[in-house]
Amino acid sequence: MPIYEYICRACNSEFMMLQKMGASEKDTECPKCGSRDVKKKLSTFGCSTGGGYGLNPSGGYSGGS
Repeated sequence: MPIYEYICRACNSEFMMLQKMGASEKDTECPKCGSRDVKKKLSTFGCSTGGGYGLNPSGGYSGGS
């Protein structure tokens, strides 16, 4: 299950919530004030390729033999 980041429009609190994929804003309640007037934030994510087999950070092959 992914962790989503939200901001509450009622109290301006930012929080994270572990939810099922595809959960909507209307399924989410602010833990601070209880409001359902929340907005999902755009956040970054991490990804691992499972090893460094000659790949550079842009995902291309860096050479080698």
